[in-house]
Amino acid sequence: MKASIIQQSAFRLITAKSASFPDGNRAAFESIEAHLRSLKGRKFYGLVYETEKGVEYFAGLVPDSDLEERKFAALGFEITEVPEGTCARLKLEDWLSKTDQIGPCFGAMIQEFGVDSSRPQMEFYRSMRELHLLLPIK
Repeated sequence: MKASIIQQSAFRLITAKSASFPDGNRAAFESIEAHLRSLKGRKFYGLVYETEKGVEYFAGLVPDSDLEERKFAALGFEITEVPEGTCARLKLEDWLSKTDQIGPCFGAMIQEFGVDSSRPQMEFYRSMRELHLLLPIK
């Protein structure tokens, strides 16, 4: 697998923190999905922050409007601003059968490119078949 280098624009996400990584990640996504009529056409992300306490994971949804963002904020969801910057991107096809490869893929990219730890590592769920792993680099 070969990573490409991209410029990621800044964006905002409605986020829910995982109670435990990785076991609580699915529940974090479901807490957001429960408030949507449909998942079709929606953009979902996973944000990974490495802290002194370990890995913190946030499920994220790109809001479709200011109104939706305000609605989720009123429900208690955090709104997270993801800053722009350079990322190494690796596309993982048929990712549902390869979830055990996500961590090692990030590890390999960190070895090759380093990491900008001021920004989160990201998973962009492009579709049920395609996942983009986005590693912030300097």
